[in-house]
Amino acid sequence: MELKLKDIGNSNGHTVNLNCPYCHSFCGFSCLLILSKIPSSFDSNRLIKGICPACNKTALWLVNSEKELLLFPDVPTSTPEPNTDMPEDIKQIYLEACKVLNYSPRASAALSRLAIDKLTMSFSKKNTLNDRIKDMASTDLPEKIIKSLNIVRVVGNNAVHPGKIDLTDDESLASSLLELINIIVEKCISEPKKVNDIYNKISSKKKKSK
Repeated sequence: MELKLKDIGNSNGHTVNLNCPYCHSFCGFSCLLILSKIPSSFDSNRLIKGICPACNKTALWLVNSEKELLLFPDVPTSTPEPNTDMPEDIKQIYLEACKVLNYSPRASAALSRLAIDKLTMSFSKKNTLNDRIKDMASTDLPEKIIKSLNIVRVVGNNAVHPGKIDLTDDESLASSLLELINIIVEKCISEPKKVNDIYNKISSKKKKSK
């Protein structure tokens, strides 16, 4: 059976396979129990230190029999890196949404919606998110992405009206919005860029052959 952080109950050294919050490698961390029975609302908790063999950096977890909470560094491990073609202003909002995900899914989702709102402005000059989504629907963007954008619009609108269900309290939804941002960048910026690069290479070779 593979060893988990929650299985560590003594001060002996242990090797646990984890995703590094720094370099994102999946490797065997050298883990050590530092403190046990720490008083807090996190029942029967223990403080565990782990060192990544790939980048040699240290992370700290608060652990009990059911949960593993990353304390340091202050970033969630499950969020993907921003697409390299993501515009800088969108990237800053994206990274902030990643940073607060563990503590407030609602805040993370609100930031992601802001990033998506601003991102759609790169592809349409319409004033509202609804109209910009309609413009994007007339492009080659997959139908499911358009449907997802409409869900984002509806969720965002419902969240600010009294009596409506606020789905942005859901961490899985907040994580999905982060993924959606990367997908939109990939489909609307990265893929056209790659196609353009291929066309330029083919066109250049054709001219040289004449």
